[in-house]
Amino acid sequence: MLNKIVLWTILIAPWFTLFLVKKENVKRFMPAAMCASYLMIIYNVVANNQKHWVINETLIPWLKPLFVSGVFGAFPVITLWVFHYTYGKFWKYLVTNIIIDFIFAVFPIHYLFQEVLGIYKLVNITIWERFILFVFFSIVIYGYYKWQEDMFHSKPKRT
Repeated sequence: MLNKIVLWTILIAPWFTLFLVKKENVKRFMPAAMCASYLMIIYNVVANNQKHWVINETLIPWLKPLFVSGVFGAFPVITLWVFHYTYGKFWKYLVTNIIIDFIFAVFPIHYLFQEVLGIYKLVNITIWERFILFVFFSIVIYGYYKWQEDMFHSKPKRT
């Protein structure tokens, strides 16, 4: 029961924090958040096929290959917050992501989810490999958003 409460909280609670961000900024950075979710969906499917982990507790059984709470809750919202505070300053963005990725992939979140709650168990990937993968994803997301913003907010050239 505790695991379900934790998972539902991770899915729903982060979205309420967006009331603290200006609506314009939520709209501005939502493409980055969507990209984060998309990348995490792909990663979760590949990780499931490669047996990176075993998910013992899930909210939606027919989406079991996905860590639903993270993919649709925490990851996109945290991505939006990180962009809100760091976009335009790549090194600040990268350091912030390295810290957050460490918290999720290494300690304390991983320890809590695997060792204490038993929500999942890593099998064919180490915490450090997953950490490096998450940092790589953060760089991809930044590059995507930079491209997307330049593409849609640049003025057309007149010939």
